Amino acid sequence: MRRAPAIAAALLALAVACDKNSGSSGLAPAASSLAASRSDASAGVWHFMVDPKSTTHVELPGLKEHIKGDTSAAAGTLDVTPADLGQSRGLVRVDLTTFETKTFGDDHDATQTKHARTWLEAVVGDKVNEDMRWADFAIRSIDGASASDLTKVAATKTGTEDVRSVSMTVHGELLVHGHKVPKDATVDVTFVYPTGAPADSKPARLEIKTKQPMNVVLKEHDVRPRDPAGQILSWTTNLIAKVAETADVTVDIRATPAP
Repeated sequence: MRRAPAIAAALLALAVACDKNSGSSGLAPAASSLAASRSDASAGVWHFMVDPKSTTHVELPGLKEHIKGDTSAAAGTLDVTPADLGQSRGLVRVDLTTFETKTFGDDHDATQTKHARTWLEAVVGDKVNEDMRWADFAIRSIDGASASDLTKVAATKTGTEDVRSVSMTVHGELLVHGHKVPKDATVDVTFVYPTGAPADSKPARLEIKTKQPMNVVLKEHDVRPRDPAGQILSWTTNLIAKVAETADVTVDIRATPAP
């Protein structure tokens, strides 16, 4: 009778392995880049540059390991239409070569970090792969904004600054590892001003945070085991038990006015 659980576990592992190696059935369309979305220039647009030190937090909940990590660099541009925030657009780029895991709190993290970057092909054999370096999100549309006209949002004093906050849902495309998928995110956008600045003046900076993690299906982006040279490896029972099917990504983006 004791063999039954072991047999069931083996069959389960085999079923998952077959699913993970089922070819390209779940693969998203291939793409080398995303076209940047632009706001209507006649609508009084504010141009912002994404702060290079913007971050994301990533969690991969596997059966045996709950991998946690962060990226620490970003790029991109945002076009904000203050009189009609729903017309705002942008392209946010996250540098995957900066991804570092913080799962164990010891030397195992360095090994896990190297594996993760290799699976993403962002860094292979200690060499940066520019074709796979960036995870890009292009904002195509916005709805559900708690306010459409920023100048009508009351300011709240925080320390020596005034802030105006708006929540909204952004709809766009996510490009990771050469494959793009439609993706939505509900975010809080904080517009930060010097104390007493007029409501129609340009903010000193923006802060954009996801209200809940974005769910990224790794299979859709062909993220899978690779050796140190970047060659695809077969799934093993051990990997199946450890590696998550999805990544939950929390975004913390800052931006300042473009020159």
